[in-house]
Amino acid sequence: MIPRDFLLLIDLKIAAMKTTLPFLALLLVSMSTLAQVADEQVLQINVTTAEDHLILNMEEDPDFSGSYTVFKKGPGDNSWTQLGTATSAEGAFKDEAIEKGKGYEYYVAKTSGSQSLAFGYVYAGVEKEAEAKKEGIILLVDSTLTDSLAFEISRLEDDLKAEGWTPQIMYAGRTESVVDIRDRILEVYTDASPVITTMLILGHVSVPYSGNFTQFGTPPPDGHVEGSGNHTGAWAADAFYADLDGAWTDNSANHSDAGLERGNNKPGDGKYDQDKIPSTVELAVGRIDLANMPAFQQSEIALLRNYLDRNHAFRTGEQLVKNQALIDNNFLAFNLASTGYHLFSTMFDEEDIATDVDYVEGQRADSYLWSYGCGAGSFTSCNGLFNGRANTGHIADEPLNNIFTVLAGSFFGDWDVSDNFLRAPLCNQSLISFWGGLPKWYVHHMALGRHIGYGVKLTQDNTTDYFNGQFNSSDNSIHIALMGDPTLTLRYLTRASELKASSSEGKVTLTWTAATGEVDGYNIYRIDSDGEYTKVNTAPITTTDFTDDNNWYTGDYTYAVRSVKLETTPSGSYYSLAGATTAAVEHVNTVSNQVSGLQQTHLYPNPTNGTLRISNQHFRGSAFQISVFHTSGKEVMNVAQQRFEDGAVLLNVSGLPRGSYFVALVLEDGSRVTKPFVKN
Repeated sequence: MIPRDFLLLIDLKIAAMKTTLPFLALLLVSMSTLAQVADEQVLQINVTTAEDHLILNMEEDPDFSGSYTVFKKGPGDNSWTQLGTATSAEGAFKDEAIEKGKGYEYYVAKTSGSQSLAFGYVYAGVEKEAEAKKEGIILLVDSTLTDSLAFEISRLEDDLKAEGWTPQIMYAGRTESVVDIRDRILEVYTDASPVITTMLILGHVSVPYSGNFTQFGTPPPDGHVEGSGNHTGAWAADAFYADLDGAWTDNSANHSDAGLERGNNKPGDGKYDQDKIPSTVELAVGRIDLANMPAFQQSEIALLRNYLDRNHAFRTGEQLVKNQALIDNNFLAFNLASTGYHLFSTMFDEEDIATDVDYVEGQRADSYLWSYGCGAGSFTSCNGLFNGRANTGHIADEPLNNIFTVLAGSFFGDWDVSDNFLRAPLCNQSLISFWGGLPKWYVHHMALGRHIGYGVKLTQDNTTDYFNGQFNSSDNSIHIALMGDPTLTLRYLTRASELKASSSEGKVTLTWTAATGEVDGYNIYRIDSDGEYTKVNTAPITTTDFTDDNNWYTGDYTYAVRSVKLETTPSGSYYSLAGATTAAVEHVNTVSNQVSGLQQTHLYPNPTNGTLRISNQHFRGSAFQISVFHTSGKEVMNVAQQRFEDGAVLLNVSGLPRGSYFVALVLEDGSRVTKPFVKN
């Protein structure tokens, strides 16, 4: 019998709703699959890599005699493509259609006849390149915090800039209309360059509400309909701030008997009608809101300052946490914990995932990068997590040593209440907390270096792309929200420091102090006045000095040095970057023909589909050599001795993959020009 304090609704509508490939063939499952427990529902995949291919290795199952169907999304793909199948005897699938330095997502279904037994997702790659330049981000700050946390907010800005983000600060009041706040967000978003993809809410900025959850329509995400805990009506919905062009209405919901007054939702009351997010979200939103948490016996300001101090320590490599995870699953009859089993299997080796440790006592004795805990819950407690029933007071008293927290239990996800259990870990040691299981969350891209906000957007937008869990229709729901900083990644390195830059004889010389932690070396980036990043080294620099003799343009530059390390996970390998230490330099190029000739080189069309016209009338008749470099610094094409017979040459780049490149021309007198272009 399903417990009253966690009434899970088996929603057979999923099979009817999710009928696009690959789900048409693979998600029409039997009732026996619906009852499947969490670890059995997840197909754990371990990726092994080589220079030119990768292999998906499925977990061993001696009792399985079916097959594995493999689907793939390449860079920029919006839909799955079926690659093929592997038998249970093979237990692995090899993909040779990859490019070193890029990431690819795979979906694998474990099937026996017409029955789907388990599902696995992994974002895999071979030495995936780090993204030095990030997107724009809005820091939406509670206006009551501007003076008391001025230093911490400024430091957070600096940390984001060092990682390549472009932050823009907005301030908002605690009682300001959510409509007015969203309109101002839209104004900043519309005019921003680079494009804004992410927003961090700091403080108790006005909380949107939406939903008409009821047993007579869409049930509440935790299943507590009227007569069973009554968690009906409207829920907290930060997705309203994430979806900037959706049709959010306030004219149809008419709910007056919610369990709490704040859940009541009437036409025109400022709470929205929608149960599902109306359209694809534009922003990955995370909120650090530590208001109204009296169990911790500290002021809101003190709790926020402590969080921001820990955030800085983690993202600068100063706070070390063991590379392991913990799962305390107290819903053995249901598959809520499949979120934990799936995510952790992409990030940690099997021996580094503890499944027989109590959630609270385990973290008292050891540290974990990730933790997952679930059990029957209330707004402020969870069964089973402290060998009984953990409450917010226990979280306040115990040293919960983890960074990324996932929790699942009734009422947690409606977080705008006093001593909310979901927000409690942020007041302790965690930097992230989310309600994972209702629905399943997909942040597995973090195992190859992406920030958690990328997965927040995937999870909020998910309707057909990812498997939801088969017992609940909460996917794409307005309640899906991240507590914490959406820019965080899985691992961080210590930074280099004390960078000095000088220009002499057409060259820029850099020196710096080494990072204190374990790194493979350093990447060097040249940043021009337009904010464009150019990586100037091809392999990590293992010394603490570098000379850039390829900067052929006079001007003001910022140089950035970032520690780099090749990381490995069960998803493959990727380069991790520390935040930058920077130095400005006024550079004067002294190479002949610079002013009169090199700046007159033009590329057309740009972007190009295959043929690139390179012209420079100043060098008519001159001999030169062409090299083409990927923005990662790797040379991908070299053409010896050409001549500008008529001031132009045609270069066939049709064989290059889609991406950004540089053309480098070296002339007879040693003059050189480097120009960027895009291959479609």
